[in-house]
Amino acid sequence: MSDRDKSARKAQLKAWKQAQRQRAQAEFPLPDARLRLFFDGVERLRARHGCFHDTRHAMQCIDAMALSDEEANALLDWCQAYGGHCDCEIAANTHQHWLESRDRAAAADTGA
Repeated sequence: MSDRDKSARKAQLKAWKQAQRQRAQAEFPLPDARLRLFFDGVERLRARHGCFHDTRHAMQCIDAMALSDEEANALLDWCQAYGGHCDCEIAANTHQHWLESRDRAAAADTGA
């Protein structure tokens, strides 16, 4: 394989990854700053009280953030779609998906 072919494949892979990231970002139920608050809150409560294998900590964070029913439902549906069926899975699986998918430039601007 020539250097030109390798460069072309690298460029294609980079473009594909960027398209995947943009597609995932379009599905985010809340802006990054609000998702950060949510994930920080869930993790703080989970670390302090453990996981009860339900979403009680997530619901407590949703209440504290004063999300509308529509926003709360969209957030919980999105969490479940990415493996967040309970608080510890939200803190791990869904949080990881968000970290990997969000705009890296915006994340750098916010210090995350």
